[in-house]
Amino acid sequence: MKPALLALALAVAGLVGCATPAAVPAPAPVLRALPPLTQFGLEGRLQVRDGERSAAVGIDWQHGPARDEWLFTGPLGQGLARIEADSAGARMLLSDGSRSEAASASELAESLLGVSAPFDALPRWVTARPAATAQVRSLDPLGRPLQLVDQGWIIDYLEYAGEAPDSPPRKIDVQRGDTRLRLIVDSWNP
Repeated sequence: MKPALLALALAVAGLVGCATPAAVPAPAPVLRALPPLTQFGLEGRLQVRDGERSAAVGIDWQHGPARDEWLFTGPLGQGLARIEADSAGARMLLSDGSRSEAASASELAESLLGVSAPFDALPRWVTARPAATAQVRSLDPLGRPLQLVDQGWIIDYLEYAGEAPDSPPRKIDVQRGDTRLRLIVDSWNP
């Protein structure tokens, strides 16, 4: 082979070796199907805003298959209210000893926090297990929801408690219109 032709062949072979392979797109994440948590406990902080009104409370929530119990505390840890709900209705005990009853925890929480929220959906939302009717807008690479829309509410999962695919959320924003709730979970007891 002539030296010029050999040099050209080597140059072409060298360029072919440097070529980058065609980019193969990563597969899109798929929502991980997790079974519902029928029982859990969490402790954290809840910030609530509705227009110009706002509140910040500590929260200790014990959720069971047939009963929920929420303890709301003030900034210095003093108890503000306890709400218990089951199939018979909901009851609220305030720190001053006054009691209220209603058909649902939603009604009592609205009178306490000034915000109406669908308490029946909260167990699914806080555990990142969307209802079949919810619209999942985005997922993280592990298939966990980052944003979903359910019953007109936008739920943003800002942070998870760990890197495992089944790690529960640590920071959640829930909003609809002027109403916004931010839950920061300090500890989970699934």
